Amino acid sequence: MATPADLDVAILADPDDLDLRRRYADAIEITDPERAELIRSDLAGTDGTREMMFLHRRIRHRLADPVAHLLVDWRIRNGLIESVTMTARTFIDHSEQVWAHHPVRHLVLTEAAGLMTDVAQVAGLDRLIALDLTGNPIGDDGLTALVDSPHLGRLRWLGLAGCGIGAAGAEALAAATGNLPALRYADLSDNLVDVTAQGCGQHIDGSPVWVEMPPLGQELIARYGALPWLDEQWGWRLYGVVHWDQV
Repeated sequence: MATPADLDVAILADPDDLDLRRRYADAIEITDPERAELIRSDLAGTDGTREMMFLHRRIRHRLADPVAHLLVDWRIRNGLIESVTMTARTFIDHSEQVWAHHPVRHLVLTEAAGLMTDVAQVAGLDRLIALDLTGNPIGDDGLTALVDSPHLGRLRWLGLAGCGIGAAGAEALAAATGNLPALRYADLSDNLVDVTAQGCGQHIDGSPVWVEMPPLGQELIARYGALPWLDEQWGWRLYGVVHWDQV
């Protein structure tokens, strides 16, 4: 029978296999019943009850040990910490420590301006399906450095809202399909140029009446072909931005 340590290693290697998490909960039932209950509740979709919300609050700090001091924030998904917020410098220097303890799929970076060349070289990016740089003024140079990374092969969701991105950065993203084969969604709102499909007008339920593709988006499609993150479907979203685990 696999030990908790064995299962922990297996989960880090294959975070998509939720059955491993169920087996992990069974393995720690005696030694850590609260954590076992949280995992089972999350996997069953019953984590929204008042009792489970209290359990989350009670043990969330313990779950982040021994790397809590390296994190600005963290979120539990499917019973384990899958989403973390880190400063860019901490990510560059200590991502291996965090990755060794948690199956991180979604990373939010802060204080990233001027550090994107170093960020792009971190091999731990290859674990991610989602990267959020919202509000970091990285500009075109920062985005160009990022998409030059060879470690983005699994990335499906990229948050770039309010990052000071212009036409050059948008083109660098469109041209980087070789490094971003899985990218399906990019939030490029509140930047220097409009790139992605925009919902226009509003029905009574809040959904857009029609969708328009900005001229720059049209130019990029003409130049680089159909790109998933430039698909008009995203403009039809009721609330615009798509959550990282919905793509």
